[in-house]
Amino acid sequence: MNILFVISCDGKGAGGHYNSLNQVSLEMGKVHRVKIVLLGKGNSPVVEDNPFFEKKIIIGHSLSDFRSLKNSLKNIFQDVVPDVIHCFDTGSLNRVLWSNFLPKTPIVLNKCGGRNPLKNNYQHANAIVTFSQENQQWFQNNRHYTANTIFLIPNRVRKLNILSKEKRKEKASNKKVTFVRISRLGGDYEMTLRQTYNLLDQLSQKIQVELFVIGKIQDDDKFNTLKEEGLNQNYTVQFITDERAFKGSDFLYLADYVVGTGRSFMEATSLGIPTLTPAQNTKTPILVTKANVENFLSTNFSERNIACEGSELMTQEEIYKVINDSAYKEKVQKDTFELFEEFFGTSKIVQKYNEVYEFAIKKPLKRNSLIIKNIPYLIKYLILG
Repeated sequence: MNILFVISCDGKGAGGHYNSLNQVSLEMGKVHRVKIVLLGKGNSPVVEDNPFFEKKIIIGHSLSDFRSLKNSLKNIFQDVVPDVIHCFDTGSLNRVLWSNFLPKTPIVLNKCGGRNPLKNNYQHANAIVTFSQENQQWFQNNRHYTANTIFLIPNRVRKLNILSKEKRKEKASNKKVTFVRISRLGGDYEMTLRQTYNLLDQLSQKIQVELFVIGKIQDDDKFNTLKEEGLNQNYTVQFITDERAFKGSDFLYLADYVVGTGRSFMEATSLGIPTLTPAQNTKTPILVTKANVENFLSTNFSERNIACEGSELMTQEEIYKVINDSAYKEKVQKDTFELFEEFFGTSKIVQKYNEVYEFAIKKPLKRNSLIIKNIPYLIKYLILG
């Protein structure tokens, strides 16, 4: 099968869905012929380092841009006609629809996490893949969609390798319990970082702790406020925001614990690192275990999580127990890795995405019908970008 992956980038292409595309395409490329095209004026080091990356097409949002896109795609894929066009965001979907590239080829769209759509409709494709149960249920319960066109595939994270010792610049203190938080900074996820500050403030009353915060800055003013809050804590907080932050997972070697959301949560569990996630009904992040993981799966380990009563106290008690009991620490690490294997690992990616592609190919929605279903979003995209 020939698969064309398409993703848009008009800023800094280092977020979770770029990493998800990277991993899904690597797995699919083991058994299929795969190419990736990046559309927009931004750069994505994650995507452009992928062995299946074909080309970046610099493109805006005008009608002339969409016409030129069609010609560019024709030139790139004149020797490989894709059986499926797989869009990893709505920006790429809109551009492909406007260009009307390969009108008889089915389109698959990934809804890469995030909250449910705010309106009673969303964009359409021949098949839609969701990463979370909450997103899947929204589509399946929506009268604008057919339930069997919506697929839940949370698997998108490979088991990471710890950064080799010779490449490590930062060092964790061997006298402190080290927490790591990796995310975009000064925009989304402010609540998670503040909850992390709260937790470490409480823990620091009994044990020595430190925090490493790694990520690219989205908004300087908001980030500076968060940074000042961190530097005023009664424990050490270090920020890493240079180019190395594009691959924040390189810093997981520092961690005794990770505070994670979405992909950063899953990557930490691949190393068996005990991992916490935020909850909107608590003041501190919550340690995820086999006993409570179902609570957080449906909301994709995001700030929309809801924790059970008593979770904050349980988290602190577990952390103290791990520190004082080496055998228990090994058990918690083993349990964490087993969570990764069951829910997030890559072993079933090929099987699950094959089912999506085969469905889309067998039951194609004609491109004109697809354009009509998406017309409100296409017009908005043309006007506003």
